[in-house]
Amino acid sequence: MKSIITVDHNSGAPKYQQIIQSVISAIDNKQLRIGDKIPSVNEVSDSTGIAKKTGVQAFEQLKQTGVISAVKYKGYFVASANTHSKHNIFVLFNHLTAYKEDIYEGIKSTLDGKGVVDIFFHHNNIEVFKTLIAQSAGKYTEYIIMPIPDKGMKPALKKLPQDKIYILDLGYQDWGQAYPSVCQHFETDIYQVLQQGLPAIRRKYNKLVLVLGPQFYNLKQIEKGFRQFCREFELDFSIISHAKNKRPARGELYVLVNDQDLVQLVKKTTTFGYKLGKDVGIISYNDFPMKEIVGNGITTISSDFTRMGTDVINMILKKKKAHLQNPCRLVERSSF
Repeated sequence: MKSIITVDHNSGAPKYQQIIQSVISAIDNKQLRIGDKIPSVNEVSDSTGIAKKTGVQAFEQLKQTGVISAVKYKGYFVASANTHSKHNIFVLFNHLTAYKEDIYEGIKSTLDGKGVVDIFFHHNNIEVFKTLIAQSAGKYTEYIIMPIPDKGMKPALKKLPQDKIYILDLGYQDWGQAYPSVCQHFETDIYQVLQQGLPAIRRKYNKLVLVLGPQFYNLKQIEKGFRQFCREFELDFSIISHAKNKRPARGELYVLVNDQDLVQLVKKTTTFGYKLGKDVGIISYNDFPMKEIVGNGITTISSDFTRMGTDVINMILKKKKAHLQNPCRLVERSSF
């Protein structure tokens, strides 16, 4: 029985939290059932080398949440097998955007009273990322992480319980197989979405232009999928960094990764007397309500972000370890 409680002295997670997670995992995995006795504080101290006060701290927290109970002169016993209502989830986004609200809505509605969520933002700053990870280590039952393209991410994640990490939205090639994940697959997404619109592309446009915008984690995957589509279907194309100095030409279809380029291009299309969706086409990444109005409606490449939040929480609640590709679709409006 002692083996159910383990402590990794090289981990950055607090030792009392490791004890708590050991007991919860044993209950979830049916190693412990209601009424079973768990090791005493002295036994845990002897087997793991931790201070007795650390064991007391862990057991007291487990008592407060109703997972275990204490019987005088007899010890500690499992009081509840319901650990699902005890989720305390750390969520780390890159930055605040409209679609993060959709992800959060999916998280909140699916969690539905079974736990609480704390949301933080790293702003694609590795020092902020490392600080937030270090401060959160051992304080949460699960960690939902939106990655950052930096080598410092790997040692930072090592400070967290490895079986409690979930990767969200970005970085599926780097991290989506290393941990349970719900991610966009940018290379296949753009290829499949453009293929969906291929009949209209052939009918209305003679050239496709991918506008990459500022540095973004998965730009290389987007560019690769775009190139593959254009070459396979023998379409003329170009790839540019931004639309600021680009004069649109009749018969061009623009695929825009960044919304700053969307504003620039809509303005220029109007300035040069072109009609969106007829003379010049626009497809923009990520749908939100304003794009239904701008330019009489902007066509978008968009993931189901609410479902992304739903799927990651369902994995947590159901104790599943999967690698899910979030669905993506073309939302057609008048700009296409």
